[in-house]
Amino acid sequence: MKLNLAKIIIAVMGSALAVVPPAAAQAPVLPDCTGISDVSDYDGSNVSDFDGQLTTVRVATGLVNPVHVASPPDGPGGPDDRLFIVEQRGTIRILETTNGALLTGFFLDIQTSVEAVGNEEGLLSVAFHPEYNTPGDANEGRFFVYYTNTLGNNQVSRFSVSTDPNDADESTEETVITIDHPIQRNHNGGQIAFGSDGRLYIAPGDGGGGCDPFDAAQNLNDLRGKMLRLDVDTVPPYSTAGNPALGGLSEIWAYGLRNPWRFSFDRGTGALYIGDVGQGAWEEINCQPSTSTGGENYGWDLYEGNHCPNPTCGGSAPACNLITNTENILEYDHARDGFSCSITGGYVYRGCRMTDLHGSYFYADWCSDQVRSFRTDATCAAGSEILRTADLAPGGGLVLDQIASFGEDSRGEIYFCDRGGNLYKLLPELEIMEVSGVNAAPLVARGSDLAWEDLQASSAQPISGYKVYRADDDASGPFLCAHQGTGTEWLGGDAQDPFPGESFYYLVTALNTAGDETRPGNRSAGTPRTVDTTSICPP
Repeated sequence: MKLNLAKIIIAVMGSALAVVPPAAAQAPVLPDCTGISDVSDYDGSNVSDFDGQLTTVRVATGLVNPVHVASPPDGPGGPDDRLFIVEQRGTIRILETTNGALLTGFFLDIQTSVEAVGNEEGLLSVAFHPEYNTPGDANEGRFFVYYTNTLGNNQVSRFSVSTDPNDADESTEETVITIDHPIQRNHNGGQIAFGSDGRLYIAPGDGGGGCDPFDAAQNLNDLRGKMLRLDVDTVPPYSTAGNPALGGLSEIWAYGLRNPWRFSFDRGTGALYIGDVGQGAWEEINCQPSTSTGGENYGWDLYEGNHCPNPTCGGSAPACNLITNTENILEYDHARDGFSCSITGGYVYRGCRMTDLHGSYFYADWCSDQVRSFRTDATCAAGSEILRTADLAPGGGLVLDQIASFGEDSRGEIYFCDRGGNLYKLLPELEIMEVSGVNAAPLVARGSDLAWEDLQASSAQPISGYKVYRADDDASGPFLCAHQGTGTEWLGGDAQDPFPGESFYYLVTALNTAGDETRPGNRSAGTPRTVDTTSICPP
């Protein structure tokens, strides 16, 4: 492998220079879970990995090469329950998660500005300013996108929403930064996201080709193969205040990356997770704790994974000592699962529906179509992996494959984009879910009517009907079926009355078309309820 010693010396010297402390990080914010019941007590007090109890549900289809999903930050009115789906051709669409509606038309359409000829080019991600939903703030309604422009270079631009909250104003585009990307069409990276420090992080690839022919990743005077960090509150211009002084370009936060295909911040700890695609032998996941002051060197292209000399590109053992390599927290070789070749970085789960799963990082491989997770924490420790692929099969003739990206909604729930134009949501199996559980819309009496949670609206699980069960004078049961219907109300309610001095107790379950039924849940004391699911419902 050809070595540019001058560039390596810059890296070594830079690592010894003083580091300016970054801007003070705000505490990471967990989602607002109002209206969503947690299923984690399905197995009692155990902390569950939900191994064998997970699934995916398709929430949108007919998309054109979806490559990223994001949701704006909460506003004073609570969570913004919209998903913004990035289509590689240069468009963004909106999915309303409360009713499952994929809106017609585009939130953003910049197809004429985007070059999407290569498989790795196009509109690649979106990030909303932390004050996007803050009325009166200077950055209200402002968001950022990363795309390859018509010259083939990588560009980050800022836009503003119009007076219609579901329609951006394309005329407001302002270029934040352009990263030269000559000759090759691959290794554009493409992810942008805001950290808990309020800064915009940008991950361009090394410029393409094999084995970093531009020697970009180790060159601190080249923006490619890096993690960049910018203060974009007053664009233009941006500020790099608080970035490490590495002796090169001030935009650089970390370096030595090949093609970071999806990074994310753990909204519970603020840690940064980077899935970096390897060359011919190793895929890797890197992690920075929220206490990092930047300057990490992840080794490419002297290293592939934690291996030096580079097993694919060659090199000499003495060259391995020229840099201080920050080891990844997990790697796997291309022989795994028969053939693996390209990691798709994901998210640490911090959703409302399965709090026992908090701290589990999900990721996939593009070639093997396998999905795995592992437990992690604020120190970036990586626990044992769990293979999730079989669990996450959506069924119904659908196949979760060609996972191009992951996404996260305002409630911390995780989504999968597949290349075929579908969007899937990670969920617990219906059998361990509960209707009108703790924190969800309760089972209430409205006059003589009974009403309960719309589980399909709150979870995206497809529901075909509900059953209302009744117990006579015992809150533990046994409960027998008293009503069955497709809606979330029992109009007129129960025609029967309890005997004098006695009470009726009710609970509701939901069913899907396969006949799977939610669990009845436990009493407030934690004791189970007894339900006869075979009891005949009155006509």
